[in-house]
Amino acid sequence: MLRGWSVLLVFQLAGEVVTRLAGWPVPGPVLGMALLLVALELRAPLGDRLGEVASGLLAHLALLFVPAGVGGMLPAP
Repeated sequence: MLRGWSVLLVFQLAGEVVTRLAGWPVPGPVLGMALLLVALELRAPLGDRLGEVASGLLAHLALLFVPAGVGGMLPAP
């Protein structure tokens, strides 16, 4: 499971580095996810490592929406 997390973080870091060096107005994690998609499409042996991590993230996906929901319910300043 640690290898899966490290793969995700390496691709996020790669996206951050590319966007900052190139000066693109794209968030680093978005570009990192696109790079991960390209790597998976090129049949990189990453799918086995990412399966367990992806399942864990999807199981707790509802928790990621709590801050946005609370922010939407608060009155505007």
